[in-house]
Amino acid sequence: MFTHRQQRSSRAPKQHGFTMLEILVTLFLLTMWLLASAGVQSSSLQYTKAAQFRTQAVYLATELAERMQANKTSAVAGTYVHSGGSGTSPKNCVTATCLPDELAAFDVAEWDGRVTAVLPNATVSVTTAGAANPITYTILISWTDRRTDRTYSAGGTSESFSYTATKTIYDSPTL
Repeated sequence: MFTHRQQRSSRAPKQHGFTMLEILVTLFLLTMWLLASAGVQSSSLQYTKAAQFRTQAVYLATELAERMQANKTSAVAGTYVHSGGSGTSPKNCVTATCLPDELAAFDVAEWDGRVTAVLPNATVSVTTAGAANPITYTILISWTDRRTDRTYSAGGTSESFSYTATKTIYDSPTL
């Protein structure tokens, strides 16, 4: 028959549900960790997009400043002053030869269109204290960025950003 040793090993140990509780706690902790990771990833993407907008604003302001530098005659005359949203289409200086003032109007119109295409709800302003040699321009680019974690006004969840650059241009007189 059975020996004493064989009888013991054939009996199943009594379960009290402790292992099931451990599994539930582990699943709960794992779920919380995954949700936290998803939140961190979402914030990371949001801040990456905001940084991309700032980088684009710096690039676009620098581009206009370089265009001014290339067209010094018109820039010193104050032709690059712009308050955004020009209603007229300037002469296309890519396909035709332009005078300095026409080139300035073309530069500003093309630049304004690129700013509004790249940045959300963008507005631009190029101002100067007055035409002089040297002349200093102030380039202001503003845009709004969606923020879902903060409410700044009753109108919605957005935050306004702006970038300001200055460019001084000196046109040396020709001898």
